[in-house]
Amino acid sequence: MPTCREEKRDQIHRAALRVFAQRGFHDTTVADIAQEAGIAKGTVYLYYESKDEILIDVFRRYTDAMLDAVDKLLDSALPVPEVLEAFVALQIDLFRKEPDLVQVLSRRSLQALSDGDERMRSFHRYLLDRIARLLDRGTLLNEVRAFDPRVGACVLLAMQETLPLYMSVYGAEASSDTLARVTRELAQFMWCSLRKENPC
Repeated sequence: MPTCREEKRDQIHRAALRVFAQRGFHDTTVADIAQEAGIAKGTVYLYYESKDEILIDVFRRYTDAMLDAVDKLLDSALPVPEVLEAFVALQIDLFRKEPDLVQVLSRRSLQALSDGDERMRSFHRYLLDRIARLLDRGTLLNEVRAFDPRVGACVLLAMQETLPLYMSVYGAEASSDTLARVTRELAQFMWCSLRKENPC
């Protein structure tokens, strides 16, 4: 059961995400976040030192959730194509539930912070290493053609990062059927670039 402190941080977190999505990080003030959360500006400072720290918390919560889910998925014994489809579905489901997060991530606000690039690089490095291990496994099982798994991991992650763009442009009008189709097609696109047999 969350404590009162955790609930207040969640309240500030959700308010900040809404305001960052609407106004952008640079045009948002701590006072804007406090107003959106329905609390005094001073209360925000009891939980966060600055709006930079709030943005870092937004990113940390996103990466923690993603990495937990990705670890479980990549540690499974599923064949590579099923892992890819589940990977895409995981991201689409998160963005469908958190449309404000799509806006914040697509604006790449975190990179504006002094250590933002390093945080993003660390997150990407972890994901790329895990994906490269998946591709190595696929090569050993004779499912994936032989090539540098780090290059393949970069390509797959770059494809995956088209999802925030898709969701920010078309997400509001996308039905569940459309999102299911997007999941299948992007996973198939990924698999066609990797599979050992003739291209799709």
